[in-house]
Amino acid sequence: MATSNLGPFVDVRSVITLARREGQRLAGLGRDVQAFVFKGPGELAAGADAAVKGLEAGGALVFGAVERQIAKASTVVLKRFSAASQPDVEALARRVAVLEKRLAALERRRPKPPLTRGRDGRRDGARPRSE
Repeated sequence: MATSNLGPFVDVRSVITLARREGQRLAGLGRDVQAFVFKGPGELAAGADAAVKGLEAGGALVFGAVERQIAKASTVVLKRFSAASQPDVEALARRVAVLEKRLAALERRRPKPPLTRGRDGRRDGARPRSE
């Protein structure tokens, strides 16, 4: 069985293929450089302006996405911790004030117990005399 050893020829083919590929890449770069060099200042400014507007639009999209994610996260956190909002706290304060007024009114209407004397002859609530 004879095996053919084409080592040097295969190496030459790969070098030629690589050289062709690199030549095409350099030709493409050459065209890009040539197009850039021959553009006028107005075209370059318009291209830069378009690039800046594109970046601004992309930044606005990113900012909007981040803002939406933060809003969702804060909603989840508020639901998880059952945090009261400012209007909830104010409503609760108003309810407490109404209840305090009702209690004060009930205390004013309640009749005071008559003063009575205890077994030792003193009025209820009087301090004992020191002897």
